[in-house]
Amino acid sequence: MVLVAILLLLIGALAWKWKSKVEFPLSTRLAMLQWVGLGFGAVVFLASMAVIVQPGQAGVVVLFGTVRSQVLPAGLHFINPFSQVVEMEVRTRNYTMSGIADEGQKKGDDSIPVITSDGLTVKLDSTVFYHLDQDYCAKIYEKIGTDVEGQILRSQIRTSLRDAAAGLTATELYTTKRMGFVETVTKTLTTAFKERGITMEQVLLRNVLLPDQITKAINDKIAADQDAQKMVFLLQKERQEADRKRIEAEGQARAQQIVSASLTPQIIEYQRIQALREIGAKGNLIITPMGGATPMIQIPAKR
Repeated sequence: MVLVAILLLLIGALAWKWKSKVEFPLSTRLAMLQWVGLGFGAVVFLASMAVIVQPGQAGVVVLFGTVRSQVLPAGLHFINPFSQVVEMEVRTRNYTMSGIADEGQKKGDDSIPVITSDGLTVKLDSTVFYHLDQDYCAKIYEKIGTDVEGQILRSQIRTSLRDAAAGLTATELYTTKRMGFVETVTKTLTTAFKERGITMEQVLLRNVLLPDQITKAINDKIAADQDAQKMVFLLQKERQEADRKRIEAEGQARAQQIVSASLTPQIIEYQRIQALREIGAKGNLIITPMGGATPMIQIPAKR
């Protein structure tokens, strides 16, 4: 655009110079060409100085191969017309390496194979969220370029995952120490990225693919643990039921002891007499033998 502006200004200047040397009507045409050239040249020249940095981007200014340290934030700026502005994204981005085709940045199986402390090879799927520090974009462009993922992130992520996995067994990585593994990788990447002007936000360990024999062993162990927990529950339930029956039996025995202690011969005789009176009151014939024998009761037949 600058070259176009210079060309238009040059045409306008030449037209201004030549119009005084020619006669009408050519002089009039050159006068018009003069103003058109100078006017449009000035507009194009001013437009070449203006640059708009889009939202979520940072502008790195390069003048004759030299990178300026000042980074342009999003918005309208006026710069040297001979400068070039390279936009670099400063939004949160993610870099995924996965064994599922077309899920990550690389096609095909892009999972990370790591070797655990017990000598087994485990494949990991991971996602890293990060963003470029706007104030460091000029240094990043000067030392790395625009391909930050290919030059820095990919190799650094793979190295961090492998180093962290080397201190764990395959079973630990799959079960009990998975969160600790992620924390270790997060700390390592945070330090490594910070030195290069990259802010690490989060690490996700999306999948751990173990060898088939290890997966079967872990599943068998989980099933055995569940069976053991189920047995403990059943034993506890049976123990509670036995305690309930024992308490119930003790209560019944205690009640019988209280009743037995309260039944004296006099009370028994009194209750017998009361029962006979109730039967006699209903019109039945009662024969009471002497000596306290069992009474004979004759119930009249219904007519």
